[in-house]
Amino acid sequence: MMKEQKGITLVALVITIIVMLILVGVSITVALNGGLFTNAKDAANNTAEARNAELNLSNGKVTVNGEVKNVSDYY
Repeated sequence: MMKEQKGITLVALVITIIVMLILVGVSITVALNGGLFTNAKDAANNTAEARNAELNLSNGKVTVNGEVKNVSDYY
């Protein structure tokens, strides 16, 4: 009578780890060379600028051609 085996073998575990390491290496390379972090920083800066513009607008100010003016000037 054969004993039923449960679990995974050491070979399967090693192959899984090697495949995961290859995927991590490729992902890091793509992230660094693809400009992912640069795009993220640009997006963060654009979000901060939009937030500041919205705060200024809620305070009754608007920026036109680099000059801060009151919204009431345009009514």
